[in-house]
Amino acid sequence: MLNVLADVAATNSMESIITQLTSGVTKATIFGVVSDVMPFVITMIPIALGLYILRKVVKGAGHAKVRF
Repeated sequence: MLNVLADVAATNSMESIITQLTSGVTKATIFGVVSDVMPFVITMIPIALGLYILRKVVKGAGHAKVRF
């Protein structure tokens, strides 16, 4: 993807820019990026939910309203 952007910066015509973008952005490149990001997303969802629940429990602890 960075190679495509470097080539785009080096060209002057709009047609060549469109050609390079359409040839550089394919299903394989998009799913390659998605597959690289998914482990991070799958890890962050339980962490975010855990922190949300922990924050709710700690917030109620000062008022003796601890809920589970």
